[in-house]
Amino acid sequence: MPSVLVFVLLLLMMLLGTNRIFENQMHQLRMTKHYYEVESMLILSEMELKDHYELNKEFKNGRVVFSDGTVAIHKKDERLFSLNGTLKTIFSKQLEVQLKQQSIENSKNQEPVEEITTFKAK
Repeated sequence: MPSVLVFVLLLLMMLLGTNRIFENQMHQLRMTKHYYEVESMLILSEMELKDHYELNKEFKNGRVVFSDGTVAIHKKDERLFSLNGTLKTIFSKQLEVQLKQQSIENSKNQEPVEEITTFKAK
């Protein structure tokens, strides 16, 4: 009888340990998924910012709405913008974007082309 109790106790400990490992892996998977969702929203918002900035140089603040969350855009300086992406699940990430004018020679004409570059992520 005591050996059966020890065996059952060890088996129970093993099952609880396995369950805890599974829960930790699922949590890590969810966090990774949230990170990539926010990262994708920020990249798409960065492209949207570039398009709007080319049309309207006086662009100051904006919001890009996605099905899973939103990205708030705030102008900090002449060409410096802060993008803050937030999922509905309260996961968020901030990105600062510097728009700079870069001279790229075009085969048809010699106009400078504006590019968006990311230099700092928080």
